[in-house]
Amino acid sequence: MASTLISGLAVAAPAVAQDDDVVVVTGSRIQRTDTVAPSPITNVSAEQLAVVNTVNTEDFINTLPQVVPAFDSTSNNPGNGTATVSLRGLGTTRTLVLVDGMRFVGAGPNQVVDLNNIPSALVESVDIVTGGASAVYGSDAVAGVVNFIMKDDFEGVEINASQETSLGDLDGDITTLSITMGGNFDDGRGNAVISMGYTNRQAVFQGDRDFSSLTNWDPGPGNAADGFIAGGSSNIPGTRFRGATSSNFGAYGAGLVAADPLCSGNTCSGFFNSGSGIVPMRFGSPNDTYNYAPSNYLQLPQERYNFSAFATYEVNQHLELYGRGVYANNVVDSQLAPTPAGVTLTYDLADPNIPAALLALMTNDPASNNGDGTATVRTSRRYQEIGTRNSLRDTSSFQLVFGARGDINENWAYDVFANYSRSSISQIQTGNISVSALQQAVTCWDQSLPGCSGVPYADLVNGPNSLSQAGVDYISRTGAQIDNVELFQTVATVNGELPMFQLPTAEYAPALVLGVEYREASAESIPDSVLGPDVRGFNSSLPVAGVVDVYEFFAEAEIPLITGKAMVESLSANLAFRTSEYNTVGNTETFAVGLGWQINDQIRLRGNFNRAVRAPNVNDLFAPFTNGFPGAGDPCSGGANGSYSAATIDATCLAAGVPAGQLGAPFQGNAQMEALFGGNTGLGAETADTYTIGAVIEPNAIEGLTVQLDYYNIEIEDAISTVPLQTLLNECHLTGIQASCDTLYPAGAATPSRNPATGEMGANGFVPNLSPINVATLSVEGIDLRVDYSFAADVIGLPGDMAITYYGGFVMASDFTTSASSPVIECAGLYGLDCGEPTPEYKHSMQSSWYTGPFTTSLRWRHIGALDADPTTAGFVSDLSDDITAKDYFDVTFSYDVNEAFTATVGVTNFTDTDVPELGSTASEQANTWPATYETLGRRLFVGGRLRF
Repeated sequence: MASTLISGLAVAAPAVAQDDDVVVVTGSRIQRTDTVAPSPITNVSAEQLAVVNTVNTEDFINTLPQVVPAFDSTSNNPGNGTATVSLRGLGTTRTLVLVDGMRFVGAGPNQVVDLNNIPSALVESVDIVTGGASAVYGSDAVAGVVNFIMKDDFEGVEINASQETSLGDLDGDITTLSITMGGNFDDGRGNAVISMGYTNRQAVFQGDRDFSSLTNWDPGPGNAADGFIAGGSSNIPGTRFRGATSSNFGAYGAGLVAADPLCSGNTCSGFFNSGSGIVPMRFGSPNDTYNYAPSNYLQLPQERYNFSAFATYEVNQHLELYGRGVYANNVVDSQLAPTPAGVTLTYDLADPNIPAALLALMTNDPASNNGDGTATVRTSRRYQEIGTRNSLRDTSSFQLVFGARGDINENWAYDVFANYSRSSISQIQTGNISVSALQQAVTCWDQSLPGCSGVPYADLVNGPNSLSQAGVDYISRTGAQIDNVELFQTVATVNGELPMFQLPTAEYAPALVLGVEYREASAESIPDSVLGPDVRGFNSSLPVAGVVDVYEFFAEAEIPLITGKAMVESLSANLAFRTSEYNTVGNTETFAVGLGWQINDQIRLRGNFNRAVRAPNVNDLFAPFTNGFPGAGDPCSGGANGSYSAATIDATCLAAGVPAGQLGAPFQGNAQMEALFGGNTGLGAETADTYTIGAVIEPNAIEGLTVQLDYYNIEIEDAISTVPLQTLLNECHLTGIQASCDTLYPAGAATPSRNPATGEMGANGFVPNLSPINVATLSVEGIDLRVDYSFAADVIGLPGDMAITYYGGFVMASDFTTSASSPVIECAGLYGLDCGEPTPEYKHSMQSSWYTGPFTTSLRWRHIGALDADPTTAGFVSDLSDDITAKDYFDVTFSYDVNEAFTATVGVTNFTDTDVPELGSTASEQANTWPATYETLGRRLFVGGRLRF
């Protein structure tokens, strides 16, 4: 183990697919006789993953400075049971995930790969390529590429097992077991590998940790001394009742609030049954809100089975057949607090179950009392009688690859493969309610009433737990959704050298790759009828289906320019080009230009420019239309719901369909305008320009030291974004941006966005389409530093050998805009409402290992730099939530080679038990923190063993 760890830690070259003395480096299809990468690559070896007991690969990847964490094992709400990766924080759809250089199937209509479905036990290494790589791999490689390289040439039997638990609370157990068998056959011409694995991860609840057991309300600017307020949701088990138009049921209820001493010095809004009577609901400190935190998961439970098989067979030097099959079944549960539902209901005032005080509120408020023996009120209830909301996600994924490769002649070779992958995802969602069933049940207080035969009464008026089991059974709903995602990819390449074009200044001929590719990605999402507009609990879902296919031609060349000269040991140019024809966006073209300069055996310089693209996926294009009601003030209308002024460009209003006589008139009837949201088949491709400049230094004066320093700059234009209605209205009618006018009022629309008779928007069928458009921009800039150093430990007075690997990242800029006129939002060193997940300006992961005889001791130091809340968030919070101090985590591992066959390992992650940054709910993602970035389970112990024979 020690020797493999040293080689894994000390060598700066990336992992490669290897065939004798020829290698293919991630980020290029050129076959090389060395491992010099044309682009900056961060490589993580299997030994580095094993030394900290990496069960799910995203746990390790998220510690790297190139990554801003996305969904992982802590992502409950938001979250969907998947594990994903976002390079540079540019989004999961802009990070291309490969397995052995081939695409892997996505986990839904957005076609993002779920890392849970890649068997971690078979991962040989992980390569992360910085910057665009679309010219080599096609669409989606905008932020870069994550390539999982698998163990596909293995001899013997290897059994791995591990157990992990939290030391402080003895919970969150993770159990893993895997067995891998492989061997050669037919005198070494063939090799076959089979691997099976099992993972079981136990749940941890937010209520199991002090920092996440309450819902923290920040007291607001200047009030840090008050501490966090134990807050929560206005949807409470006792049901909050509000009048039809005013929270406190008009003048009658307002008088009760004014006279209630509990509301003195507090904010009261609405009334609820506390169990001892109808009282006003408080929202200050103290308050009567519901703490929804304890029943949410802090670590999602998981059970996973996987099976993989790989085989190669060399028929002759001109033909080698290869194939692989990968299957994974992954079950992950998400759990939320019982359903909160704000529903407007009509009550029969003759209902004897209504407490007298609540009946008086309903009766004495003219806006709520309908005058026909009924009253319409707004209710906000936590339906805890039904139990928690659970979404059980059961995913079965497989990949089948079959290919052939070989030499054509001395200089040329070929490779042809077909890749078919499919994921089937079943989601069962429990804990929902039906609004229509609820309305019927609240009026059926007497079974003899019309339409009430067999309908149980739903008692929402008599406090917590007032719903009977019959009422629960009648209104509760279990929904199901099936997602089927398929990917078919076939690629054919020829590669070789061109001796006739060798330059006289170079010792080597140019290398060339030519290839063609066809790719088809399809997805369908099929929810049952339960998950429609009538449901409350989980979000309603509508069917999605679509196909994106593309035909591509690509070429790549490496041209040695100068070799063997003073100060120019080698100088070479790297060129790549790809043209693609999509059935959706038409033609796109990408290219890359790079230069590598080996000054001597100690210094190498490299620079690359890449034009990359992301074609819209199935969800971007074909998501079904749903209705929403965004708030906005119409610049063309006067009155309470308009904002007409001298700043309004009248011509844009007239062009939009507002009658001349209506300009500035109060024709807009609602502050919330109905609008359509969904996919947009007219989307174009996103484009990105990425620059990288770097150096690799291996000084002779310090044997075993390699330093890699790279600058990167990624700028994305025409990024797909949904622009808020108010922004589009302002840009069109106040700024005169024609593109925004075209979005609001598309030419040839079947139904105009405005009523041609009145000019009103968002009513009576005249609704704008707020589908996504190509309008946003994103940019990141920074420096990556990697240092590898291996040396004899006697220089520090110890026996054995030492190896150190350091990954450091410095983020200089991380900016985005959401529309044509929106200001640039800067996120480097920030987190919060605008920026989301923390993006530290400095982050590192450093691993040191000491090898002495059969013993290996490893220490990993993870550092996350200090951060501030973004300006929007900072305006709402106190000093309690407006910054996060730098955090350091230390992991230590001890392993012992008992004999040649068995290695035992024990380790502790976060052994200093670093505190979780506790924030208010406004400044955090979930669990009062950012759990994908920071450790939340405390100090954890793992033990493991590897048996190989």
